[in-house]
Amino acid sequence: MSKYINYILTPIWGGEKQDPVDSYASDNDSEHQLSIGAPVETVNPLGYNLDYVTAYFMVLQGMIGTGIFATPASVVKSIGSIGASYVLWVAGFIIALFEVLVYIEFVMYFKRRSGGDVVYLEQAYPRPKFLVATTYAAVTVILSFSTSSAIAFSSYILAAADYKATAWEQRGVGVAVLTFVCGLSIINSRIALKLSNILGFIKIVFVLFIAITGLVVLGNNTRVKNPTEIFKDSWKGSTSDGNAISSAILKVSFSYGGTGYVIAVAGESDPRKTKNMFRYFLPAVMFSVFILYILLVTAYYAGINDIKHIKSSGTLIAGSFFDKVFGTKSSKKALNVMVAFSALGHLLAVVVGHSRSLRECGRQGVLPYSHLWTTTKPWGTPVLPLVATYIVNVIVLIAPPPGDAYNFIVDIGSYSGYIFKLVLVVGLLMVRQHRKAAGLSFEGFKVPLPILIITILYEIFVIAMAFVPPTTGLIGSDVSFFYCTYALTTIGILIVCIIYYYVWAKVLPKIFNYQHRTLYYTLENGEKGHTVVKVPIDQVEDWDATHDSNGRELDVGDSSSDNIISVDHGTEAGKK
Repeated sequence: MSKYINYILTPIWGGEKQDPVDSYASDNDSEHQLSIGAPVETVNPLGYNLDYVTAYFMVLQGMIGTGIFATPASVVKSIGSIGASYVLWVAGFIIALFEVLVYIEFVMYFKRRSGGDVVYLEQAYPRPKFLVATTYAAVTVILSFSTSSAIAFSSYILAAADYKATAWEQRGVGVAVLTFVCGLSIINSRIALKLSNILGFIKIVFVLFIAITGLVVLGNNTRVKNPTEIFKDSWKGSTSDGNAISSAILKVSFSYGGTGYVIAVAGESDPRKTKNMFRYFLPAVMFSVFILYILLVTAYYAGINDIKHIKSSGTLIAGSFFDKVFGTKSSKKALNVMVAFSALGHLLAVVVGHSRSLRECGRQGVLPYSHLWTTTKPWGTPVLPLVATYIVNVIVLIAPPPGDAYNFIVDIGSYSGYIFKLVLVVGLLMVRQHRKAAGLSFEGFKVPLPILIITILYEIFVIAMAFVPPTTGLIGSDVSFFYCTYALTTIGILIVCIIYYYVWAKVLPKIFNYQHRTLYYTLENGEKGHTVVKVPIDQVEDWDATHDSNGRELDVGDSSSDNIISVDHGTEAGKK
C-alpha cells in the first residue's frame, strides 16, 4: 500500500533521497575553477536533494511569495493604465529571464558548487585576493534578511483569525515561524524541502483557482457585471512620468525575483542532470510562472472591474478581488490563510538557499572558525550558517522599533543585493576571460553579449533609481527622513568593508611581517574547505614549496580530484 501512496505523492513530495554515492564523482564532466576558490566537493556532504520536483517548487516558492497578491494595484497606480501595466509585466519577465540566463551560464561552469552569488563572485574576481570574498561574506552575514516573509505570514495568519494584533504581537508570531523554519532546516533540510514542496502544491492549486475564477468572471458567469468593460480604452491614463514608470518597473521586477534560491542549491542536484535541469527546466518553470502572473492580474482587473478601485486597493488587491467576486467573509479568510502559506513556503526557500551561501563563505576561509561554517555535523546540514541566519533575522525583527528603523534596515539589505548583482553580471565576462586564458571553452550554454549588455544597463538603472527623488519631495516613501539614506548607508558599509580588507590583507601583514596563505582541509563527513593562515615572512618560501596553489600539502595524494586554473601569480597558467 505504501508503495502506491508514494507513487501518487511523488509529483508533490519529490523522488527518493539521492545519496551522495561515489558514482556522482566519477563523471568525466568535471568543472575547472580558479585555485583561489573553495575546493570543489565532488561528493556533496549535504546530499543530493534537488530533483526536478523540488527544483520546480523551489522556483515557485522563490518567485511567488506575497508580491503577486499585493503588487499589481501599485503597478497600475504608478503606470496609470491597464494596457501599460501588461507591457510592464511582459518586460519584467524578459528582464528576469535575462538575469537568470546569467546564472545558468555560471551553473554550467560550476555545477558542483552551491551558494550562488558567493561562488561566482569568488571565481570572477580573484584579484585583489580575498577582496570580493571578504566583502560579500561580511555583507551577507550582516544583511542576511528574510524578515519580510516572516512578517507577511504573521500579518495574514492573524488577519485570518480576525485578531487585531499590535506590531509587537505580529513580530512575536514572525519570530515563532522563523524559529520553526530554521529549526527544521537545521535538523533535516530534506524534510524542510519536502514541506516546501507540499506548500508549493497548495500554492499552485490556489493560484490556479484564482486564475480559473478570473476566466469564469470574464465569461460573465459571476456576480460581477460587464467584466470586460475595464479592458475598453485600456491605454487611457498612461503616464509619461519617468519616475512613476521607473517605480512601476521596480515593483514588477521584484515580483519576478526569487530564482536565486534554487541557484544556491545547484550543487545538491545530481551532477548528471544539473545541466538540463538549469538550462532547459528552469526557464520553462519561469515561463509557467509568467503565464500564471498574466492570468492573475487579468483576474484581478476583471473581478474588480474599476480602475479607480484597483489603484486605491494598494496591497489588498487580492482581497478586493475576493470581495467583488464572492462577497463572503469566509472567502476573505481563505485568502488570508493561502497567502500566509505562500509566505511560509517562500521563507523555507529563502532560509535553505541562504544557508548554502553562508556555508560557501565559510569554505572560502574568509570567515572566522572556517571549520564550523563548513561542517555538516551532526545532522548533515549547515548548522552554523542556519543559526547565523536565524540570529540576524530575529535581531532585525525585534530590535528596531516599528516604522522607519525597520524599513530602513530592510532597504539596506535589498540595495546591497542590487549592487552585487551588477558586479556579478560583469563578472561573467571576467570568468569567460579566465577560462579562455586557460584554454577552456563554454559548457553547453552561453549568454549572448547583447543580453549581457541589456542586463548590465538594467542593474545600473536599478542602482541609480535610488538617487532619483520622489515627486513629493526629499522624504522617502517608506521612511520619514532623506529618501536615499539607505543607498548612501549601503555604499558606506561596502567602503568600510573594503577599508577593513586593506588593513587586514595589506597593512597588518606588513607591520607584523607575515603573509596570508590558504590551507586546504577535509573534515570527517568529507566536507572540504580553506582556512586563511598567517605564514611568517621568513617561512613563505618553504610554505610555497610544500603546498600547491589550492593549499594542499604536496605529499597529499588527493589533489587530482579538483581541476584548478592557477592564477596565483596574476595570470592563468592553465589546468593543473
